[in-house]
Amino acid sequence: MTDTTPPNDSSSEPSRPGAIGGRPAGPSAGSQPVRAAKVSMADMLIGTTLADRYKLLSRIGEGAMGWVFVAEHVEIGKKVAIKVLRPSLCRLPEAVSRFRREARSATQIGSEHIVDVTDFGTTETGSVFFVMENLEGEDLSAALKHEGHLPWKRVVHILEQLCQALQAAHDSGIIHRDVKPANFYRVNLGGDPDFIKILDFGIARLANPQDSIVTQTGVVMGTPDFMAPEQAMGKHVDHRADIYSLGASAYALLTGRPPFEGANEYDVIYKQLNDDPAPPSRVAPPEAAVPRWLDGIILRSLRKDPADRYASMREMAEALEQGVNADEVSEQVSRRSSRSVKIRRAKTGEEPALRTMAPSDGMASGLSPVAWFAIAAGVLGAAGVAWALLG
Repeated sequence: MTDTTPPNDSSSEPSRPGAIGGRPAGPSAGSQPVRAAKVSMADMLIGTTLADRYKLLSRIGEGAMGWVFVAEHVEIGKKVAIKVLRPSLCRLPEAVSRFRREARSATQIGSEHIVDVTDFGTTETGSVFFVMENLEGEDLSAALKHEGHLPWKRVVHILEQLCQALQAAHDSGIIHRDVKPANFYRVNLGGDPDFIKILDFGIARLANPQDSIVTQTGVVMGTPDFMAPEQAMGKHVDHRADIYSLGASAYALLTGRPPFEGANEYDVIYKQLNDDPAPPSRVAPPEAAVPRWLDGIILRSLRKDPADRYASMREMAEALEQGVNADEVSEQVSRRSSRSVKIRRAKTGEEPALRTMAPSDGMASGLSPVAWFAIAAGVLGAAGVAWALLG
């Protein structure tokens, strides 16, 4: 999958043991001097305490805007996750504003399927951070790497949760604009191993006519593999861009790859603008047995013109529900039909396999000799008429 995350700064290279804080381990006697390894800014933060409350324990992730750490509240011992804005971005008002907006967006929506943000602060050195619930699980991008693709019923269950969460965001006037499997985090909660939390509202914006996906530097924000065509062109986007991205994400979950692939992000964007994707059922492995009605839902969400997509996440969720209900009814009818056949065979002693019926089987099949005589007479009469016509 194409990734638009900027390459790490040289300061983010992993450190070697003993190099935390910039002090390399001393060489043993008789050994050659060891060149000190570069220490990342993230590693230097490990062990520090932010705002006199949160001690950073380890780094668990990073993105274009910052790093994510597991931390512990020094007073109550509660484990949390903390996202820290990169120092190089703290000097950019636009970046700080976007970072603050990410924290506010998550708290403003108030959905159980969106990661909960509990605190926001600034350190003495000017670093900006916010505190989130600490989740134990994996994102769906990681799940695809070791599972290849997900069963369609599991994908539908995930989509139903995402539709609910994103509808709540849209009702609050917030567009996510970076909907993709890497931002869907699955945890085991309430007996559901696929309970989904949406992460990273880093490029979310309020839905207003002046909003643009293009930053002041002219850079298009988002991930090309899952980006709506209007978003890729830098146009104003509304909630229907998230619908497109959710459809593209569902496509990847079902098939193991996004709707379009290319040599680079420009190739992918060209296809997003000009090509139509193949139905997921044709791309997924045959054993996946993706139903046609699910093909239709995903392909509709991937229409080029936003007006041709679902009007809302709620409408998409209703289509999923109708498809699941129809599928269940079909399965029930099939099971009942199969059960009826088995009962009839048990009562009559019928053999499951069909066999060619000889004329002598007429009595066993319920036909009387008179009926057989009538059939034979009819056949002979028809043959006589045909002979006369041909003559």
